[in-house]
Amino acid sequence: MSEVPQNTKFLLFGFGPKMHAQMAMIANLLGIIAVIVGIVSAATKNSLGLGATNWFLLTIIFFIWSISFWMSAYFGAKEGYTGERT
Repeated sequence: MSEVPQNTKFLLFGFGPKMHAQMAMIANLLGIIAVIVGIVSAATKNSLGLGATNWFLLTIIFFIWSISFWMSAYFGAKEGYTGERT
């Protein structure tokens, strides 16, 4: 498999693998918070801003979003990208 050209690495990996990993952690935490709010909303049978089902759907979206960040962080680190433009 060939290496990613240097001029397109900034478009693919943005500000570097560390930033993508931090964004993935934030998206994971938001997903965990959303699932907790969904459980509380379902247990109390009260909509906390959204219904319980909507909170669970939001959780799925956050986890899928964080997987994309983790993949970008992994492949950016594998390519040796540091986040500096050349």
